[in-house]
Amino acid sequence: MKNSWKIKLAAAGCSMLLCTGAAASETLLASTTLQQEHGKATVELWGERLPGGYTEQLLLLLKEDGKLITAYAPSVKGGYNPILQAVQVKPLPEGNERQSGVPQQLLLSLGQGAWEAGSEYRIIDFTKPKRIAELFSAADSMGIVTNASNKENALEITLQDGQKNNAPLPESFPESGKVEFGGLFSLTAYDVDGDGQQELLTSQQLTQRRQLLADVGAVWRLQQDDDKNEQWQRSAFTVMTATPVDKSNTINDGCDFDAGSILPRKMVVPGGEATYPVFASPNVELQNKINAYLEKECAEYLQLFYQGQADMAFKVLRADDLLLSLQLISGKNSFRHHQLHIDPATGEPVQLEQILNSDDPDLRPLLNLLCTNKNMDFTEGISKEWYIEGNNLFLMQNICGKDEVAGFALGNLHKFLLDKKWLQQS
Repeated sequence: MKNSWKIKLAAAGCSMLLCTGAAASETLLASTTLQQEHGKATVELWGERLPGGYTEQLLLLLKEDGKLITAYAPSVKGGYNPILQAVQVKPLPEGNERQSGVPQQLLLSLGQGAWEAGSEYRIIDFTKPKRIAELFSAADSMGIVTNASNKENALEITLQDGQKNNAPLPESFPESGKVEFGGLFSLTAYDVDGDGQQELLTSQQLTQRRQLLADVGAVWRLQQDDDKNEQWQRSAFTVMTATPVDKSNTINDGCDFDAGSILPRKMVVPGGEATYPVFASPNVELQNKINAYLEKECAEYLQLFYQGQADMAFKVLRADDLLLSLQLISGKNSFRHHQLHIDPATGEPVQLEQILNSDDPDLRPLLNLLCTNKNMDFTEGISKEWYIEGNNLFLMQNICGKDEVAGFALGNLHKFLLDKKWLQQS
């Protein structure tokens, strides 16, 4: 099979270097759709997936109408949980700020360990198939921090441009010592100023003895000089020191489970921070489906963050063969919560009506009887906000601007359960 793969690429005009190196495997690792000059194109990432999940020998294929146009081996050697995303980071031609059909670029992310580790990022421009360009390179993915130390409970940070920053640390943190930092932890593309060109919001983590000390954020914008040479301009540098939390606090933690992994993506800007979830899976179709749903559901809370009105966080409530449940959190001083529930086998949203027989006339009276939160009432109906933790079903209602919660033992609701698997597996 490997020899036939090489022959196919050679027939498509692929260089011998690509055919004998990165094309040694026929495993599809990720895919997405890009807008190109003549219409929509598909980009596929192929490579070798090793037993531990590490992927290597990577090759990107650009296809239009199923026809292979070009192939490209990205500069990153490999990694975990590959994800592809269409972005628009190049300066747009004058007058084309709102025109559809402007070619997009490809954002490739590859984790460099478990979900806690940073990622390698590349942005690749396929506009000229014979001169494919990496707009965001390995050097860019190393981030903006060049040196960091902890001296007497204060961080001293040096950035690439020589700028130095000092930030006091909470007293509970180590008083001094070596500070570790790698490349970027997170990268998000977003059109900050509404001109049609996306900027990059990046974060880089500083740690000491595996404890997070601070996140360093920046906004990147690709600029062209008079000779049409492109380079990144960085601004809005932000050092956000961490707040000590108990080890039992899992807000903004990712997780691994049988269907895949939940990965955190974090942004820090002056006066605010946002962390949102993305999903990675060996099942490429499932990965794309769940990420499209997460993007839609996170959009409102992320927009509040971009407007400076609220921070954002998330929490994995449940991740197993039956249910993937995530809680999105938005606010500054008071917080709103929105729960997402997904069938990990199909990627389809799961509604409470698929778990409880909400049409049973005895259900709402029983909920009112069992409810220990006297601010809540189910006479007029059952809230759409819910989650299952352990052996309990939790229902949430927003009352006078505050989210109220009540828990119910699933065993007490067995009469209304449409499938007893929720009793056996909870």
